Amino acid sequence: MLGRIFTVGGYTLLSRLTGFARDIVLAAVLGAGPVADAFFVALRLPNHFRAIFAEGAFNAAFVPAYAHVHGEGGDASARLFADRIFTLLFLSQVVLLVAAWIFMPQAISILAPGFSDDVEQRRLAIEL
Repeated sequence: MLGRIFTVGGYTLLSRLTGFARDIVLAAVLGAGPVADAFFVALRLPNHFRAIFAEGAFNAAFVPAYAHVHGEGGDASARLFADRIFTLLFLSQVVLLVAAWIFMPQAISILAPGFSDDVEQRRLAIEL
């Protein structure tokens, strides 16, 4: 058990270090200015989707449901359940992607209302 704790802790440390390196590279490439601001605002929407579908409520609901189906019906039932959930998740992601693509100007207005003063920065955030 101690080995597993160190494994999880080691991977968490590695994740933090690579995230820190990513931030250093982003700061070196983008600097601190309107381009960096537009990039980080554009990244907020995908990060919200990731937090909801990969780390948040979906994950908290799927894992116990999958374990229940696997315990009641075995591997075949669990695989069918996972396949159906994947299909629903994929379709919902496609719908959200299309909606975000169509309504990106409005989304940027909500996420960064200050960008309406700088037309070029707003355009860049929408494009990104």
